[in-house]
Amino acid sequence: MIKKLLPLAIIISQTSGIQAAEWTIDGRINQDMAYDDNIRMQSGEDKRSSFIYEFLPQLNAGYKSGATQLTANVGYGVEVYSNKLEATRQKVNANVAGSYQTQSVNYGLGVNYNLQPARNTAADDTGNFNSNAARTNWSVSPTMAYTLTEQDTLSTSIQYGQSLYSKDDAVVNSSLTDNSNVGANIGWGHRWSEQYTTTLSGSVSFYQSDGDVRQTNNKSYSVTLGNSYLFNERWDVYLDVGYRYTDSENTLLGIVFNHASQGFLINSALNYTGEVISSGLSFNQSLNPDGNGQLNQQSKVALNLSYRLTETVTAQASTQYQKTKSVSTFVINNDRSNITASAALNWKVTPFVFLNASYSYRKQISEQLLNGVADSPDSNRIMLTLGYNWQGLSLSR
Repeated sequence: MIKKLLPLAIIISQTSGIQAAEWTIDGRINQDMAYDDNIRMQSGEDKRSSFIYEFLPQLNAGYKSGATQLTANVGYGVEVYSNKLEATRQKVNANVAGSYQTQSVNYGLGVNYNLQPARNTAADDTGNFNSNAARTNWSVSPTMAYTLTEQDTLSTSIQYGQSLYSKDDAVVNSSLTDNSNVGANIGWGHRWSEQYTTTLSGSVSFYQSDGDVRQTNNKSYSVTLGNSYLFNERWDVYLDVGYRYTDSENTLLGIVFNHASQGFLINSALNYTGEVISSGLSFNQSLNPDGNGQLNQQSKVALNLSYRLTETVTAQASTQYQKTKSVSTFVINNDRSNITASAALNWKVTPFVFLNASYSYRKQISEQLLNGVADSPDSNRIMLTLGYNWQGLSLSR
């Protein structure tokens, strides 16, 4: 995948001709040592604990010349478990983002690639933490924004992405299904003042999943009105509210079932940024495909708090509640609630080295009954992170 991203970087960089150019490069290395008392989020005797070591280096690069900007980063990591029943896992993350600005039009392109254990994203994906599969996710998104006036902007974008799952999932009797999505969006934005901005957008999205037993096709249409307001240097708020209509076709063992649903799309937050205390309260509701062949509506409320104890020591706390419900089928299948809470203490040892100690709790409550009782496993994790930030190099001509 990295070889595919490099030509994109070369093409964008060459568009700047002989104008003054600046290159930057930096990176970081994180090492995590953790203990989790229920790594697979199982109940009763099926619980499995382990010490976990993660090594995660990342390299970042940037290029800027005239109207052209380009950023790229690539990271590779491994997860090693003390529990002999767990195999070593790999992580890969790479992305390239480029933009080109003319007098009235901004062109952009983003390409992302991510590989990691499927259970690391289970809360937002399938809800299945007991999987051995690896999840590969990639996407490409071209964008264009046209400045109509000093206050008005017209923008459009296209997104295409896939989620692919490895088939070496012998532990679980349910196989994960690959899925793809393509969407288009057009929007108008008006800046009423330096503090207040309004947006209006319409979008259409198509989701498809082809499993061995079930195939699904979903079409979703939405209209969204957005508002953002900057009260002052410390307080800001935004509220995006939309209406969606979703049409789903499910094919199970050759039998076709059609299902339609409608609802609201919400993206909202209230943020405060101070010299000592920073906090954020957000609520979001969106549609996301999963590896079970479903299209889910996920509603999430989150609270974050940061407190600077000294110039080099910061305390952080966060909590989140997420409700997942399928909108592509009228049958309850893997609907659930996920609760997380965490606390951390971060120490900036030097400008290049930091140390982080954290504790996190997670719980999943399934609406499916197991022996007449809702399954609700939980886990506790303590972690110590040692990180090194390389300030990098900057060159210009």
